[in-house]
Amino acid sequence: MVKRERYLELVGKFARKRVLVVGDFILDEYLLGDTKRVSREAPVVVIDYKESVCHPGGAANAVQNVAALGARVGACGVVGSDGFGGALKDLLDKSGADTSGLVETADISTAVKTRILAGELHAQRQQVARIDRSYRITASSSAVEDVRKRALGMIEDADVVVISDYGMGVVPGPVSASVIKAARERQIPVVVDSRRELTSYVGASVGTPNEVELFDAMGVKKIEKPGLIALAKKAIRNTKLEGLVVTRGNQGMLVCSEDGSVAEIGIVGTPYATDVTGAGDTVATIVALSLSAGASLVEAAVMATYAASIVVMKRGTATLTSDELLAAYERNPAPSVIGGAE
Repeated sequence: MVKRERYLELVGKFARKRVLVVGDFILDEYLLGDTKRVSREAPVVVIDYKESVCHPGGAANAVQNVAALGARVGACGVVGSDGFGGALKDLLDKSGADTSGLVETADISTAVKTRILAGELHAQRQQVARIDRSYRITASSSAVEDVRKRALGMIEDADVVVISDYGMGVVPGPVSASVIKAARERQIPVVVDSRRELTSYVGASVGTPNEVELFDAMGVKKIEKPGLIALAKKAIRNTKLEGLVVTRGNQGMLVCSEDGSVAEIGIVGTPYATDVTGAGDTVATIVALSLSAGASLVEAAVMATYAASIVVMKRGTATLTSDELLAAYERNPAPSVIGGAE
């Protein structure tokens, strides 16, 4: 486990750090309503609309997580020249993020995930449908080149980089290659959170995939833990990463390092999550901040375990504060740590 003094030391350093988040920026839209009857037109529930709420999603959620923890953060990516893009930028501006790295372009429409939540009057609303509006941009787009240039400018002031890849084409290729090269020259960590293309980020520092994302990246079907460890080690060799933090839901985390060491980290709190939306973004940002504060990879994963225990108990795309992170440590028994070296 991470001793109390060490935990407090690491969290205390977060506010002095500067994080650059490069990736796919998404607007999470929530349409809230009440269910009162079944439609006469079809066997579906009619929802009486009440309100809309928007939150930063994807790489934007990673940005918001960093800002909520008190650190300085820069956002670098693409949004459409539309109302959704303007709304997303406004939300990030209000969080205190530096949005000068966001490229507005008419080449794409801003990515939006619309979740419809409904329930009976005074009851807890549940998600009944989700509508995704996404895009795929090519590396040859002028917008992608603008992202690359802005990222290289912003990395000069960064202590750590988070690459948040949701599969929209912005980051893999010229952007990631330039960012990783520049980060290595400055000797700062690069943490990669990629849906399917982890192996594209050769030379980065740490990857934070969940099990399914690791399977997809390595082109295999679901396998049990012994095979998972071997697969993680193979991914590290193929990508020249320093390590992987593989999240496994209520089974905890698996930490593999380039030296071959493996640590299994248990969960904190209840195994029953309220909502896992955005939990991966939280893990990536906490690992990044912890590494920039001088943590070992196992220490960073333990810190992320405490953070994940908080956000999965919140509905929607959630963040946490340093005070919540400190309170989680005081309130919960430490997670089990088997193997590895802190």
